Parts: sequence; C-alpha cells; structure tokens
Amino acid sequence: MRRTFTSPTEARLLRRLQWRLALGFALAFVVFDIVVVGLTYEVLHYHFLSEAKTAIVQAWKDQSHLPRLAPDPDSELSRAPLTVHGDELPRVVTWRFNAAGTPVEGLNTVYGLPVAVSTILPDRALLRTMPNTHSTAWAVVKYQQYRIMVGSRPLWQGSRYLGAEQSIYSMGRLESVMAGLLAVDAELSVVVVLLVIVFAFWLSGRSLKPIRLALTRQRDFIQDVSHELRTPLTIVKSTLELALADKNRSGVDQAIRSTLQEVDYVTRLIGDLATLARIDSGTTLLEPEVFDIFQLADEVVTALQPLATERHIHLHLNHEGSERLVEADPVHIRQLLLILLDNALKYNRPHGEADVTILVDPKKVHLTVEDTGSGIPEDDLPHLFERFYRSRTTTRLAPGSGLGLAIADWIVRAHRGVIRVNSQVGRGTKFVVEWPSRSEG
Repeated sequence: MRRTFTSPTEARLLRRLQWRLALGFALAFVVFDIVVVGLTYEVLHYHFLSEAKTAIVQAWKDQSHLPRLAPDPDSELSRAPLTVHGDELPRVVTWRFNAAGTPVEGLNTVYGLPVAVSTILPDRALLRTMPNTHSTAWAVVKYQQYRIMVGSRPLWQGSRYLGAEQSIYSMGRLESVMAGLLAVDAELSVVVVLLVIVFAFWLSGRSLKPIRLALTRQRDFIQDVSHELRTPLTIVKSTLELALADKNRSGVDQAIRSTLQEVDYVTRLIGDLATLARIDSGTTLLEPEVFDIFQLADEVVTALQPLATERHIHLHLNHEGSERLVEADPVHIRQLLLILLDNALKYNRPHGEADVTILVDPKKVHLTVEDTGSGIPEDDLPHLFERFYRSRTTTRLAPGSGLGLAIADWIVRAHRGVIRVNSQVGRGTKFVVEWPSRSEG
C-alpha cells in the first residue's frame, strides 16, 4: 500500500492547533483555579467571622447571670476598676459600660492578641449607637496584622438605657493566613499549569490524530480519483487520435466502441464517488421496508444473466427456507447484490461458476456469493474493503475503480450486519453477508 504522510503545511496547521488547544486547557485551569481559590477565600473568611460572632454570643449567654448595671453612674459599681483574674486567657473578653459610656468591668487581656484590650475597647462608634437601638452591632477592626471582631449590645431595663456590653474575639493574623494560602496556591498553580500544558499538548496531539488521518485520506482520495480519471481519458484521447489518423476510417467503429466503454467506466466511477460522498456527509439514509428478497434476487440475477452468458459463466441462484420477507432498504440491498455478483462475474474464469445463496431465518438474512475465479491473495484480504484498493492479481484481470466493495461494506454495516470473505488463489472467492431480517424500532 502507498505510504501516507502529512504535508509541511498541514503539519504546521495541526501543530498550531495543538498549541492552541493546550494553552486553552491551561487557561481554563487558571480560570478554574482562580474561581476555586476565590470561593475558598470567601468561605474561610465567612467561617472565621461566623466563628467569632458565635463565640461572642455564647460568652454573653454564659454571663447572663451577672447583675445588671445600676442606672446611677455614681454608684459603687460604676467606680469599680477594670479587673484581670485567672491564669488562662479567655478567647472572648467583655467590657461593660454604664449609660455615660464609662467602662465598669472587664479584663484587659484576651487570647490571640498580644496587646491590651484597652487598645481596642471601647469602640466609640458602636458605643454611640447603643442608646438608640435594641439590636446587636458588629464591627471588624484591624490592629497591625490582627483582625478583631467587636460585638456590642445595649442593656435596657424596660425603657431605661442602663449601658452596654462590648466583647472582642481575636481572629489572629487572618490576612496573613489568607496571604499564605494565596502564596502556596500560586506556587502550586505554576507547577500544575506547566503539567497541564504538557498533558494537554500530549492529549490534544492524540485528539488530532483523526483529523490528521482525515486530511491524509482526503489527499489520497484526490490522488486516487485523479489517477482513476486520468487513465480512461488518456485511452479515449489516444483512441480518437488513432481514428483521426486512419485515412481509411476503418477503425472508427472500434474507436467509438472503445470510447463508449471508457465513458461507461467514468460514469460508474462518478456514480460511486457520489455515493461515497453522500455516505461521508451522512445524507445517505436507509429507508427500510418489508419486501420479498427472493424476488429481488431473481430480478438482479435476471438482469446480469446476459453478462454471464457473454462471459460464458454459469450463474445460479439458490433459495433456502420458506421465509422470504425481510425488512431492509431494497434499493441498497439490490446495490449490494449487484456489486458482489458483478465481481463474481468480472473476476471469474471462462466457463466458471457463480452461485448466489439466500437463506432467511427468523433473526437473520444469510447471503452467500461464491465464484470459481482466480482468488485473492491472503495479503490482500485485510485491505479488500478499503477505497480504491485493488489486488495486483485482479488489476490484470479486469478494469475497476476499487470502490464497489467499500460501498458494499457500508451497506452491510448500515444494516447492522457483517461481511466476510474467504478466498483461495486459483480456486475462487466466497463472500458471506449476514444482517438482521427485521429492523429495530
């Protein structure tokens, strides 16, 4: 077989496309990574804030038994100093303020904050809103690299404002943690992006193999068509030139006959090419119907009987079984029979035999076409259904385009069947075709 290759222009086009696919994969990964990291950042940030608020609310519940503030700012409670007690630092520290906004009670140290609580509290902005609300207010303040959640709630006795509580919870170096997360992700992303590019380049190369094969097949197809058309046109031209050079015009009739033969060949070739073009484009669809396959086979054999007689070949049709109705596309089944029988007659020996046997059972149709021709070499059998492929031995025996069996193979596969060939050089060839006798759906 001819060795195919990719042209430099096609190679550059495919390599450019391969790089675009690889970089596209990498860009998609980068966008995905940014989205994931961004969502992770927001989720963690929300989690830290929720944890801080939950801790402060729980601390307020735990100290709900403490006495309420006295309404008189000059009371003994209001003059109590800030207190610090206990060896273990609490995670939440609460300060209480009287109605005048003066600190009444609270610790000055909290877990996770290396400076005094008095650096953060009181939060005057929140404290000023407390006499005018019954709701809790929240704020996140920043001290150097530390983020602190501040919660403030008013203390009321009926309609009388007694004061407020402000609690803090240190979230530590939240921004540093987030920045570290981003830094680690950036470092890992660089490595992963490089791996993605390499993997995507390799994967896109494998994905482009069908395209590369299609381009190669298209180029080979054009070359084969050009070759097949050039041969009959050359014959026609030479024949007509010889006829014109013959002064006695004795060879005109032969020239006309030869030309008509070549025109017939070109017509068949163009018809086969049109069929393959419709197959490749997907516009050739099956139109199944119920018909008598024995009658169809009789019609095909009758049509080919003159050709068999001309070539001194005995053509026989055998019907087996009582079932004769099948559901398939009769037009394509007729074409299948014509292709197989034409080959059986074309490549047969003089006074040879060509037998067609059809058996229909409840599940399958069995079609066998057997001849006593020269046979096909074993090396040619795997390539027999390839387009334009012709065995060297058959090329010497009869002209042909090498498209018939490719079309026959498509017809059988379109009917969800199989086609097999057995051949022995010098003894003949046998094609066996099977397909379901009833179409699905």
